[in-house]
This record gives sequence, C-alpha cells and structure tokens, in this order.
Amino acid sequence: MKKNFSVLLFILNSLFVLGQSDIEALNGYKYVYLAPLTYQDGSIDKWGIRNQVKEKIIRSGLQVLESTTPPSDIDVCLIVACIIDHTNNSYQTTSEYVYLKFIDCTEKVVFTSQGASGSVVLSNQQGWRKATKSATSEFDKYKYDFDESKTVNNQIVNNLPTLELTGLTEDSIKSILSLKEVDQIEGIYKSYQNDDLPYYRIGILKVGDLYKCIILESEFNHWEVGELKAIFEQSSMRGLYSTRWYMGNKTPYETFAMMESENLLLIELINLQTGEKRQDKFIKLFPSNENEITTKKDKKESSGSGFFMTKSGIIATNAHVVEDAENIEVIVSNEVGNFTYTAKILLIDINNDVALLQIDDEKFSGTSNIPYAIIENSDIGSKVFTIGYPLNDIMGRNYKVTDGIISSKSGIADDLRYYQISVPIQPGNSGGPLFNKDGNVIGITSAKLNSQAVGTQIENVNYAIKSSYLLNLYNMLPNSTKLSSSSILASKELEEQIKVLKNYVCLIKVF
Repeated sequence: MKKNFSVLLFILNSLFVLGQSDIEALNGYKYVYLAPLTYQDGSIDKWGIRNQVKEKIIRSGLQVLESTTPPSDIDVCLIVACIIDHTNNSYQTTSEYVYLKFIDCTEKVVFTSQGASGSVVLSNQQGWRKATKSATSEFDKYKYDFDESKTVNNQIVNNLPTLELTGLTEDSIKSILSLKEVDQIEGIYKSYQNDDLPYYRIGILKVGDLYKCIILESEFNHWEVGELKAIFEQSSMRGLYSTRWYMGNKTPYETFAMMESENLLLIELINLQTGEKRQDKFIKLFPSNENEITTKKDKKESSGSGFFMTKSGIIATNAHVVEDAENIEVIVSNEVGNFTYTAKILLIDINNDVALLQIDDEKFSGTSNIPYAIIENSDIGSKVFTIGYPLNDIMGRNYKVTDGIISSKSGIADDLRYYQISVPIQPGNSGGPLFNKDGNVIGITSAKLNSQAVGTQIENVNYAIKSSYLLNLYNMLPNSTKLSSSSILASKELEEQIKVLKNYVCLIKVF
C-alpha cells in the first residue's frame, strides 16, 4: 500500500478535530513522518516549532523520516504522519495554539494533542514556545515501545469477517475420502512456495454439486482451521473449475482453477497491491497414487469421436472419452452403411488427454490406406475444420462438420499443449480430428471454454490438443508401423475433402 505522504497534507486545509488522546497508540508504528509547517505568507517553520516537535519525538524513541516518499523496503502502514498547525498561521487571537495530529496509512487519526500559550504572554516568541511545550508535554513521559498488536495490519486482520466454519479437519477429510470414490480435485494440498504465495495447507471435498476448499493450516492467524477458503464448481471442460477464492483479506475473487495433472492444482489469482495476475500452485498430498482410494468413475453411457491412424484399426481419441471405460464400441459410417466394432485401449496418457484404441473385433478386416498425414506445426490464422459426432443422442448419429481458424498456439493460462480454435465444438466432438486446409491432422478437438468456468461471458473459445502429443504416444507402441506422410486431398476443395475424410472419423460409445 504505497502512498506519498503529501496526500495526507490536505488535512491542513481543514479544521483540526481532536481524535485519539492515548499516546500509547503510537506504539503500533515504527516511523514518524513529520510534515512541513508552512505559513500563509509562504514561510516554512519560521518559529522553529517543527524542530522542537521533532526533538521531542526522537527523544521518545520513535524514528523520524524526512522524505515525502517512503523507502521501498518499509511498509507504509508502519509509518504515521505528524501534521502540525499553529494558529499564528491563520487566526488573530490573544492566545496562541499549537496542534499535533498523527495520521496513519488508512487516514485514521491515531493521536492528537494541543497546547496553548495562555491569554497573557510577554512576546510572540514566548507564546509559541509555551504552546509548543504544552502540545508536546506527553512526549516528556512517553517511552516508545513497539507493539505488534497495535499495527494497522493487525487491526485490519482482527476486524476481518469469519467465513463459514465447517468443523472439518485434515483427519476428518481423510476419513471421508477413504470411504468414497474420489473426484479428481478432491484431496489434501499444500501451497507451492513462492514470493507471492504464503503457506497454506488446504482440503478440498465435494459437498452437493460444489467443491469446498477448507483451511487446514496457514501462516496467518486470521485463518481458522476448518474455515472456508474457496468454492470450486466443475465446468464443462474436464479439470477446469469456476472458482470463488477468498483472498488474504477475505474478500471474494472470481477466477478459475485447473488440474494441470493428477497431483497439481493451478489457481489464477491477483496480487492485491500490484494488480498483477499470477498462477499459484498447490501440490496434492492425499490421496497419493499408493492410497487404495478409487477415483470416481462415471458408469453411465457416454460418447465421443475418434479417427483412424492406421488401416489396421488403431484409432486416436481423447483420454477423457475412454478413461475408466469397461466397454468401448467404435461405429464407422460410410456409403455402404454403419458398422459397429468392439475396441480396447492400447495406450492412454491422462495428463495430456490422448488415447489410442485398437479395434478388437473379428468382423473388422481393416480399412483402406489413410488419406492424411499427422503433422505437428500450424500457424495462428490457419484455416482448420473438424468432423465429429457431437450430442449424437440429440443431434443425430450423422457426422457434423464445423470450421474456423487457429486463434492461438496456446490454451488456458498459456498452456502450450493446446491450440485455441474458433471451430465450434460441443460435447461429443471430443477426440475428433482437427484438420488443416490440406486435409492433414494437426490436433484432437478437446474442449470448449464456457462462461460458467471463468465467471464472464465467453463465446466460441475452444481447444484442441496438439498432434505432437498424439505422435509421442503412438511412438511408444512396441510394434508401431509407419504413418502416412502426406495427404492425397491437398488440392481438393473442402466439400471433396469431407467426402473422403468422413469415412475415417468414427463415433465412440463407452459403457
């Protein structure tokens, strides 16, 4: 909270109102800024009153600052500004007055004092000396003794509201998680330390349709164990959560959080002093991979899209389409008809959301040569399109085509694994191919960002995982065959490309 002391001097233009009279209140500060004493004729401290006040303050043990700009390494809320007013400046009275007013960084009056010369004085000099001596008399017996409990920050903390007290502890959260199927974000976390993020140990537990984040331990005493720290709400994108995070001063901040991996939670926050955004990291400690706690599985039927990588029936899709699947069916449609085959998972990369399936059905005899290559580089602004089976129970089981451009070469929070695309996608498009203008695959359509996830209106912001992560997974197969290296459709119009490509895109059903 950096302020120039000069902003406090506006008070000199108004009448002094007496406030705190307990000089011990100054023990909550470490420094005094002594403002200049300027008279109406432009003269500065022509009677030496400021110097007399300064001597008394220093003698009490307080340190005086001279500059109007506080040193960068000093918390401005540990500084109190002393404003001096002398009635000789603006009033014509028989008795002279000297007023002292101490003001802190919140513009609160901390301590005031006044002194008068009396109605009969022998000279002007005797008048201001008597008034100053009277105004500073309390400093004669005052001995400065810093008291942390009286600082501005402590007073603010003590007046902070108490958020919901859940009564939960680390042991009780672990007990609950040990008896249930655990959602991806649920668990015990600790903050990954950096200069901006203080130490927190938190627990996240599903309550109804929301996930509550609970304080388990903090370096700040204004947070209680069991107190609510945040609320997460699942978005339509796997691992992305609309978030209400209560900042250090317990004000709510609307943002988003994402599971970067199974054990790392990222939350986009803001530095309240600088306004700069940052990503804070929380490392999951429980459940660990060794714990015998099952991750929640969705047992109901779901669907997605996929596409052939080889004519032998290796199919690419998103990991979240087939993760935890007990039964997988691949439905291939062409001019001859619709064909349903059983499939199994060959390899899966949960962190990067890619998976390889193998058609495992005696009815399948292979397909014709793959007419496209899988390439790794594309530029912003490039035209792209996808073929997939979105919301097939509602929109029908025929393939759908949407097109757009590459909007960015990174995803949420500059995640370099993704392209941001303007191609409209819906649930069910996940796992489908993202084609460039030549009909080559450059990525896998993965998710859309909705308004609920980030707390503001969002239109047509969608993401595709880059093909390099798919190729990395494919190259891990022990007997992988060489993939097609070029497209036979580069010179074709979009309509002609789609007539061929649709035969290699399939509907994936999971049970």
